[in-house]
Amino acid sequence: MKKFTLLLTLFTVFAYSQDKFNGTTLEEYNYMTKGYKIQVSSGLDVKKGYVITDLVTNNFDTYTFDYKTFIRQKDGTLAGIILIATSKLWSNVYYLAIPVNNVDLLSDLNSQISIWDESMTTAYANSATLLNSVLLNLSWENDLKK
Repeated sequence: MKKFTLLLTLFTVFAYSQDKFNGTTLEEYNYMTKGYKIQVSSGLDVKKGYVITDLVTNNFDTYTFDYKTFIRQKDGTLAGIILIATSKLWSNVYYLAIPVNNVDLLSDLNSQISIWDESMTTAYANSATLLNSVLLNLSWENDLKK
């Protein structure tokens, strides 16, 4: 189930960004997984040349999944999606990145999610389905504007 959910999420991200994407770089991935946390906790500005926008937050009984787009200012392309996963039960906060068009970074994301317990991965599967719905809707709206 974990792999199916991850593949479904990534398929949607790939489809959403298909027209305008260069691929997530290692530097961008590291910022989304490490630098963003430092930025938020220290009250610093967003990495120069990028914009972060709220995408969707999914709240469940014991988990919250907050998704944010990480967009390159120079061309408006999606660099990736920041995922902040919070366990309300244990107060654990995970900063992850959903990369686009980068298989190596995708493998790293998969290894990070694989350490979660079954209840968290089940909640993530539900959250990823809701995220897919949002991304598909955005993609549909973009297609209608063309």
